[in-house]
Amino acid sequence: MFTEFDEFLLNVGYFDVLNMKKDSVEVRSPETRHHWIMKKFDKDGYPGLVLYHSHDGDKYHVHFCYKDQDIAPAVSEIMSHDRYQKKKMKLRKKITKVSNMELMRAIW
Repeated sequence: MFTEFDEFLLNVGYFDVLNMKKDSVEVRSPETRHHWIMKKFDKDGYPGLVLYHSHDGDKYHVHFCYKDQDIAPAVSEIMSHDRYQKKKMKLRKKITKVSNMELMRAIW
């Protein structure tokens, strides 16, 4: 069910392809180490794609559903998610952590 263009997007070098079946592919993003499953389906003549997300490759949750089977929007969503995560981590590193006691002393 994966087109030649789908396979190009998966193998262009952004993802580590972990498992590929006829109608689904599991990948890991090297940027965040998060796992993703793109699962194509055709329910009663209505094709679609479900994007599942996991932080550890164990517990997946639905991240997004698409009305067609094109994986390009899902790939774009994963890359956008990675950019967001990287910005969030940079911000966390800039924030100085203080104890509750230090915070109370600063306020009083």
